[in-house]
Amino acid sequence: MPEIASVLLSLLIATAIPLFFLYLLDTLALYGDNSYRTVALCFLWGGVASLLSAAIHHVLIAQLDWITLATLAILITPFVEEISKAAILLYLWRRPTFTHFVDGAVYGFAAGIGFAICENYIYILADIENGLATALGRVLSTNLMHGSASAMVGIAFGLARFRRFSWRTLILLAGLFMAILLHAGFNSIVLRPNSRMLLIYAIIVGVDAAAFIALLVKRGLAQEKQWIEEKLGAADRVTAAEAAAVHRLDQLDNLLEPLAEIFGPAKVDQIEKFLLLQARLGILRKALDRVQERGKMRAALEAQIELLRDEMDDTRRAVGAYPMALLRSLFPPGDYVLWSRLQAALQEQATEEDLAATPSLFSVLESRTRQQDP
Repeated sequence: MPEIASVLLSLLIATAIPLFFLYLLDTLALYGDNSYRTVALCFLWGGVASLLSAAIHHVLIAQLDWITLATLAILITPFVEEISKAAILLYLWRRPTFTHFVDGAVYGFAAGIGFAICENYIYILADIENGLATALGRVLSTNLMHGSASAMVGIAFGLARFRRFSWRTLILLAGLFMAILLHAGFNSIVLRPNSRMLLIYAIIVGVDAAAFIALLVKRGLAQEKQWIEEKLGAADRVTAAEAAAVHRLDQLDNLLEPLAEIFGPAKVDQIEKFLLLQARLGILRKALDRVQERGKMRAALEAQIELLRDEMDDTRRAVGAYPMALLRSLFPPGDYVLWSRLQAALQEQATEEDLAATPSLFSVLESRTRQQDP
């Protein structure tokens, strides 16, 4: 029984921690069209790619006697595994919803994490006695390396999405080369003779690679905000106040708190869905501008925009006129600086009890009103 418990704990660690990293990146990609179904598809493909890569390795070892472990790990494995993981991106790339490199980063990272978890199981079950140490060592090193390398390829797909053929090919090859280089460099580190610092080196590489991907995603998020501000407007029946709300999606939990108190959390979920649809619409508008010639891609984007507008209108009706009116009243349709100054001024005048309860503009307003007019 103790051995079974240890194996189960090892498998749990090897699954839960990498999935948590994927959740964090998916949450960071605020405006991405990262539906659970698409992310799950990439994740599952990563597991298939892991088994496929393992089969290819066994064939190579059996057929080519001259291949050493170092040759396989540094010169062959990175090519086989990165190409296998990236295959799902070829399928997703032609979808009209794949509009930005942030989407590619999440899709690639999901495939890499699926690959890593499946590989975790193989290593743990092959050496049950050291399963717990294997799981703990891999989740912060090898798993992050796999996810980050695949995310690099996904970012390259996103950057190449609306380029001409020559530039598209160059960007894709550069992304794949960077992923292979990261993978080969990591393998060369873990193949060194046993050292007390070996695991630390591997963790540093994995964590730094993941931090680099997160930084790129944050930069992509800032770019998407600019696109939304530029493209979202009256042409899609979006008011200035709604556009202001979309621009502050990362603060919605606090800003929509008054509506949650009035209408309940279910209605607020509908409002958040409505605003996210508007954000996606603005990004698709920008993507349509970036298409350099008419063809299937442009037609697919135009069709997706129409579908998104219809869904947005349906969601607006589901939210209702009164909640929509209150939503627009929360976001002045112009001067964001004035809004921020008002919030800062009210918080300066708030008592410590006010701020401890809920440090939001609306809670402070309510508190000041009650004090003046019981």
